[in-house]
Amino acid sequence: MPEVAQYTLPPGISQNMLPQLLKGELSREVLLQGIIRRFEQRCGGSLEEFEARLARGEGPEHPHWEDSIEWRNAVESLQRTQMIRSLLQWLQHSTVPSPIS
Repeated sequence: MPEVAQYTLPPGISQNMLPQLLKGELSREVLLQGIIRRFEQRCGGSLEEFEARLARGEGPEHPHWEDSIEWRNAVESLQRTQMIRSLLQWLQHSTVPSPIS
C-alpha cells in the first residue's frame, strides 16, 4: 500500500478546529439544499429548465429572473461548500498535529 504524505497545518490552525469547520460546512450544505429544493418545487423542475422557459419568454420576467439569480447563487454556493467540505475532509486525514499547537 502506498505511503500517504502527512502535512502540518499552518500556524494558528489546529487539528481540533477541522471537525468544527467541517460541521459548519455540512450545516451550510443542508441549508443550501433546502433552498434549492424549494425553488425546484415552486418553479417546477431544474434550474436549467426554469432558465430555458424564461429565455423563451414563458412567464413574467419580473420576479422570475430574480428567482433565477437567487437559485443559481444557491447552486453555485452549494458547489463551493461541497468543495470546501471535501478539502476539510482531506485535511483531516492528511495532516499531523503541529508541534506547537
